[in-house]
This record gives sequence, structure tokens and C-alpha cells, in this order.
Amino acid sequence: MRRVYALVALLLASLVTAAPLAKKTAIATENGASCDISTSPAATLLLPRFEVDVDKPANEGINTIFSVINTSRSPQIARITLWTDQGYPTLWFNVFLTGYDVQPISLRDILVLGLIPDTGTKAVSGPKSGPNDSNPKLVNTEGCLEGNVNVPASFIADIRSMLTAGTSKTKECRVGTAHDKAIGYVTIDLVNSCSLLSPLDMSYYSQLLLFDNVLTGDFELINPDANLGNYAGGNPLVHLKAIPEGGTAQSAATPLPYTFYDRYTPPGARRVDRRQPLPSVFAARFIQGGTTAFATDYVIWREGTVAAGECVAALNAELPVTSIVRFDEDENPTMNAPAAAQTMPLAASLSTTSPFFPPMAGLGVSGWMFLNLDSRVGAQEKTPFSSSRPSQNWVLVSMRAEGRYGVAYDATAMANGCTSSAAVAKTPGGLQ
Repeated sequence: MRRVYALVALLLASLVTAAPLAKKTAIATENGASCDISTSPAATLLLPRFEVDVDKPANEGINTIFSVINTSRSPQIARITLWTDQGYPTLWFNVFLTGYDVQPISLRDILVLGLIPDTGTKAVSGPKSGPNDSNPKLVNTEGCLEGNVNVPASFIADIRSMLTAGTSKTKECRVGTAHDKAIGYVTIDLVNSCSLLSPLDMSYYSQLLLFDNVLTGDFELINPDANLGNYAGGNPLVHLKAIPEGGTAQSAATPLPYTFYDRYTPPGARRVDRRQPLPSVFAARFIQGGTTAFATDYVIWREGTVAAGECVAALNAELPVTSIVRFDEDENPTMNAPAAAQTMPLAASLSTTSPFFPPMAGLGVSGWMFLNLDSRVGAQEKTPFSSSRPSQNWVLVSMRAEGRYGVAYDATAMANGCTSSAAVAKTPGGLQ
């Protein structure tokens, strides 16, 4: 127990060290804004990682589904973007949401059947919602209510290639990591029109984004294969609020030191997206083995080192981490050798038995890990509140057992997105 007290003391000391920064970045607004991520209505939603078996029948292949909900009475437009695991956008489309509407989306339907969600049936608003022309912030709804869209088979095949092989017939360079499934991540943004402007265009962030915190949603990963999986797990999407809320891109400045889309915003208008930044340090539970054959994966999203462009996406294939410490049930810490390279792409799922993580010290089957996933790419980036910032990350804990049970939940954030890199650099117990 002495080691527990020592660990607690060190963690409290690190919090005290970070306190002056937290005081500087404290935000008090009418919508309770802060740098802490919560499951509450937001302006951007993040699905940290999706996985789809594009070559198997529907009753055997892994699929990811998610839903987007409009919690407001007014109609809204959500822009959905599918990115590769190296941070390159492959497909984007808009979903028109009437007041209090919900839109479920199956990624298998998109990537295998080429079906974009139908918003043509949304022409009539619901009995409790406002009319479809009642949101003055929507500058153009042309193209929003065109009905079901079938994407050409050749175009969908190229998207599948980017999400599986990492290559495309229309791209000169690799844009994703090679794997046998379609893997990437999804962003869902509140926007002011059904424009098809590319998310690689900086004008997207300065001209299309809206700032009302009205979106919420969830996702489910389903593995129906009775021989290889037979489990499912779900969780709320990551909710990123706009701070301050409301208005247009030019109507208010954010007090955030940097933002979720920081690397994509225009050089002269950084932070124009106003989205909360994500943290870099997490505590994540694991159980592996035992009589019930528990297995734990960490699903991890990372911020890339580069913002955009097909011939720079490969730089996001091997993002380093600062440090990982495993603690078993008896509080024994282990770390990998200092020389061991620890890298991963933007969107990854790793078993806790992987050699990427430190080995178990004893015979126990459970414990937790301290994950400092700062890639150090922001070490020289100046912010209003500090001389450097950590990279952004998110961690989900995915557990399953006996081929019948599955669960997913967010790991515990040990700091928030406004914490400086210096405040999160040390690991528990002074281990380096």
C-alpha cells in the first residue's frame, strides 16, 4: 500500500503543478464551457475508429454503425467525413436533420452497397420541430433534400481501396495503412449548408462550420461471426463542444489555447473552428485471460503530425508515444525498454497482450495502464497559455469474453486538452 500512497502523492503533485495553467484557461460561459470533454450536446462528434469487413457477407462480417441526433427544435445540417487511419479524407456527405431528428448510418451500407443515407424523406418536419426553413444560420439547403444517393460502384471501390490497401488509382501517394478490413475514423460537423467543399480546404473551417452545441450520437461495433467473434460493443461518440457557443466564425473568438481542428484552420485564423481540444494522458483498465477468456483492446485515435495532402499522409503512419506504464493487480509497474520504438497510426486498435505494451510483471490477469500518448509534434507550437502543447488523443477500452459479451467505454482522461506538455510529461512514480 505504500506504493499506492506514493503514487497518489505524485499524481496530486502533478495536478498542483498544472493548477496555474488550469486557472489561466478556466472558462465561465452560459453553456458551462470548459476544456473537459463530456457526453453533452456538441458541435462536432468523433468516431475514433471504425472497422468494416467489406469482403464478407453481412451475417459474418464486422460492421460499424453510428447515429447522429439533433437535440434542437430547429433543423440542422451535419457534415460526415470518412478518413483513413493516416488522416486522409476519402468520402464526405451531408445529412439534413429536422428538429429532434435522428439519423442512423451503417458504414457497411456505404462501403459495400454504395448507399448514402436518404434525407429526401425529411422534407416534412415533425409535429414538435420547427419548419425546415426556421434556422436562419443555414445559408443554403440546396442539395440537402435530394433523396437516396447511390454512389457509383467505381468510386466506392476506390474509397474501399484507400481504407483497406491505403492506395488509390487517383492518388500518387499512399494515404492509409494496409489491412484486410476497411479501417479509419469519422468526424461529424455542424455546418451551415450542404456544400461539398473538401475538408482539406481551409475555407471549410472558416466558412462552413457552425457553433451551436446541438449534436449528440453513439456507435456500435458488431462482429456476428460465431466462430471468430459473436460479440458487439457500443459507446457514445466523442462530443466536442464549440466554445463559445453560437454565432458565426467571425462573430466570436475562442479562449481555447488551441482547437481540435487546429492543424486544418487557416494560418491567419487559427482556432477559428472553436472545437474543444482532446487530451493526451489516460488511465485505461485491462483484463486479459482468466477462466472466462477475457480480452481487452485499446481503441486509440491520434492527432496527426501533418494536416492535409495525399503525399504527406504517410507521415501519420507511425506516430510516436511518450511513455506507457503497466500496473498489475499487485501494483507492480513495467515499461518497455527505452530503445523500443512505440508508434501507431491515427486510428488503431491494439490488444493489451501486444508487445507494443509493457509485459505483465506477475501472474495476475488484470490491472491498468498509464498512457502518455503525446507524440511531441506540438512541442514547439506556441499557444496563448503556454510555450508548447501536447498532441491530441482519445482512448476507448474494448472488452469481450466467452465469445458472448462485449463492452466499450472511454478511458479516464488524466488531463484535459488545455494542459501544457510540460504538465503531463512525467509518468506515475517518476518513471521515465
